[in-house]
Amino acid sequence: MKKMRLALIALAVGMSGCMATTDTGLREFDLRKPIYEHHDTPIYMDLPTVQRRLYLHAQVCDIEYSFTKDPLQVHFATVRYGPAGATDLKDQVMLDLTAYATGKLGVVGYSYYAKNAPLISGVLQALAKPDRCPQGIPSKTK
Repeated sequence: MKKMRLALIALAVGMSGCMATTDTGLREFDLRKPIYEHHDTPIYMDLPTVQRRLYLHAQVCDIEYSFTKDPLQVHFATVRYGPAGATDLKDQVMLDLTAYATGKLGVVGYSYYAKNAPLISGVLQALAKPDRCPQGIPSKTK
């Protein structure tokens, strides 16, 4: 009986450790839900051009971005873009890029907060004209 009681206590302690959750914040996977999708448009550009223009744009505007290609599928990439100092995905926007053989680039933009949704259009404008900063993003040169 005593062994049974100890086994049940050990099982309860083990299960409580499994049920404990750690808050890791918002993940890219979580943001790809349709409720957070704010923009879906094709543009005529390739992935290296996007990367080059974002680099030029970061030299002019006070932004932080990351460009990550999918290691298993070369036609897919993800861009995280936001004001400088915004490291949490809730304060940034995310773009999923899909390169097609026709030369088009499918762009799907996600934003956790609706107030950041206009920043998705700002990123697309920055890709067209890297020397201009979107509304709400300060320029590095004053």
